[in-house]
Amino acid sequence: MSVQDPEIEASGEPSRWHAWTQLRPRAALLQELAEQGEGAYLLGVKANIAARGFVRSAGSAALDLVPEHADAPIVAALRRTGAVVAGMANMHELAFGITSQNPAFGAVAVPGHPDRSAGGSSGGSAAVVAGGAVSVALGTDTGGSVSIPASLCGVAGFRPTTGRWPSAGTIGLSWTRDTPGLFADTLRRIIALDRAVTGEDERTELAGHAAVPGPDPSRRLRLGISAELAAQLQPHTERSWDRAVQALAAVADPVSVDLREFLPRAHSVTADLMGWETPRLLAAAAAEAFGVAPSEGLRRLRAGVQTPDVRAVLEGMAEAPVTADAYASAQFAVAVLRAEYDALLREHELDGLIFPTTPAAAPPIDVGAVTTHCGAPAAVFDLYTRNTEHGTVVGAPMVTFPLPVAEGELPVGVTLQGARFGDAAALQAALRCAIAVGSPAGRGTQ
Repeated sequence: MSVQDPEIEASGEPSRWHAWTQLRPRAALLQELAEQGEGAYLLGVKANIAARGFVRSAGSAALDLVPEHADAPIVAALRRTGAVVAGMANMHELAFGITSQNPAFGAVAVPGHPDRSAGGSSGGSAAVVAGGAVSVALGTDTGGSVSIPASLCGVAGFRPTTGRWPSAGTIGLSWTRDTPGLFADTLRRIIALDRAVTGEDERTELAGHAAVPGPDPSRRLRLGISAELAAQLQPHTERSWDRAVQALAAVADPVSVDLREFLPRAHSVTADLMGWETPRLLAAAAAEAFGVAPSEGLRRLRAGVQTPDVRAVLEGMAEAPVTADAYASAQFAVAVLRAEYDALLREHELDGLIFPTTPAAAPPIDVGAVTTHCGAPAAVFDLYTRNTEHGTVVGAPMVTFPLPVAEGELPVGVTLQGARFGDAAALQAALRCAIAVGSPAGRGTQ
């Protein structure tokens, strides 16, 4: 990977997109890049992932305390490939939203479109790649927090199968759904780094030197297309999606799949999953940060949350806690959904599902809880997670890449969702699709 010359201010001040919560001084960055030598590259790290010497604030002023003493395992794994941490990327507070409207650190904007939201919760991670400050950035994903900002900012994004990448050292929301993920300028770069992280290919020089093998053209792909995931699209998104479907005919056969029952069932388990797991994960993180018992830590954290929608959700969880029986039922339903998803792919011999990542392009930077979509009011959170939620419940790998759009138009992304633990195949299939549609993420040799 080539070393870029990013616009990093030595003062540590956020960029004009409010994409950073903390930046390393430029002189120190350049020194470490020189010491690393050939193959070194700059890495942005979402602010809820531990990176040695940086504050793991999770986008919350309440946790903006002291630098971390050690890297999270995923950061350590990327350092082994030549990564040099440039800074901590801004995010929706505590990763609990999809706009990255952050009262403490600013609302993250789409580079080139300062009036539009970068999405979330990993909005800063997508923006620093889209803006060219770094070529790679780490995020985390619970309900679409990698896929959504990748789509809205026009970069490649990868959400691995839940549990495939190490998640220790992150401040998360759900052990059932959470995973670290990656943003990059090309899919080949993501493929190389995924191999290095998992050890599936121990030639870690792939991350910095060797080209990733191209997609195998010997067999046509079989891609599931759901009418439910392509319904009620914003006109700009619909036009881009229709062009992509036509272009994909060169490499793939479309297979109609019916998700009318599956999608609402996946949605129905999310409240009980999050209601049980989120308070426990946040309590543990707060207890460590404040040096108190978990219950007191969570109380202090709730009191310090500045984002209205996040505060409202946490207060609701405290007032109406999920019962153990409800949580057990939700976990049973997740197991059933995962088995059904696996069976769906086998039955139709699919390489994956493909769909517009979001029904609409980036919303206004100051969008509230409700927006207008296709002429009707729509809850922003539900609208932008509509297509990504089910995949995060079953824990599937999701690869997002931008579609070609005219200069000045907002980015539009497509997601290929593969078989659980079939990440390598999903990445290669996505690369073939990206090349077919002329995506900028399909270019290059690494």
